[in-house]
Amino acid sequence: MGYRTFVSMKIAVIGTGAIAEAYARRYLHGGHVVLMAWLDNDGTGISNELAEYNNLYTCSIEEAAAGGDLIVIATAPKDVREVAYWLGDVRSKVIIDCTSNVHTDSDSHVSTVCAIKAITGAAHIVKVFGTRGYEKLLKPLFGHEELQLIMVGESKKAKEIVKILSINLGVHRFFDMGGGDDIPLFNEMTKAWRKLAIEHNKALLPVVPVRI
Repeated sequence: MGYRTFVSMKIAVIGTGAIAEAYARRYLHGGHVVLMAWLDNDGTGISNELAEYNNLYTCSIEEAAAGGDLIVIATAPKDVREVAYWLGDVRSKVIIDCTSNVHTDSDSHVSTVCAIKAITGAAHIVKVFGTRGYEKLLKPLFGHEELQLIMVGESKKAKEIVKILSINLGVHRFFDMGGGDDIPLFNEMTKAWRKLAIEHNKALLPVVPVRI
C-alpha cells in the first residue's frame, strides 16, 4: 500500500490541553475524521477553533475507541491507566502514545506504554515524540537530515501507520529509536528535552523594568 492511497481515517484523540488539540488540529486539517474524547471528570471540552471543523465529533472514550481506525492518547501520564480501562477491546487496533514525560511532584511515575499494553492487551502500540516547536532550542540532526519525529515501540505496523499519517501532515524525517527495551531511554531523553525547552522559554520572557 503506497502512502498516497492511505487517504482518510477515523482517528480517536483522547485527551485535553495543548498536546491533544495540536494532534487533533493536524489530523482535521489533513482531512481525517477526528473523534475526540476526554475523561468524565475533565470538563475542559474543545476550543472554539476546533469546534469550527465539520469533521470533528465529540463522544465518550468507549465510542471514540470503537469507532476510530486508530487511537491517539494525549493525556497526562497519571490518567493513562484510567483511559486504558475505558477503551474496551482494542487488541487489534493501533495505539499512538503521545503522552508527555513531565510529572509533578505529586504524580506517580507511569510507564505509559507498559500500562496501556498490560490493561488493553493491544499489540500495536508506538510512543512518539515530535520535535517541532523546539527548533529554536535544538536542531536534531541524523547525518545531514533534521529529525521531525522520533518513535519507539515493538510494533512495525504501528510505526508504519504513524509514518503514513505524518507524511500526510507534512512530516518527512523520522528516527526509529528501537523496541520496548529502549522505552526507558526514550522517556528520559524526551523528559530532558522538554525541560530544556521550558527553561529556554523562560529565558526568552520579556524583562519588565522595575521602578526604584
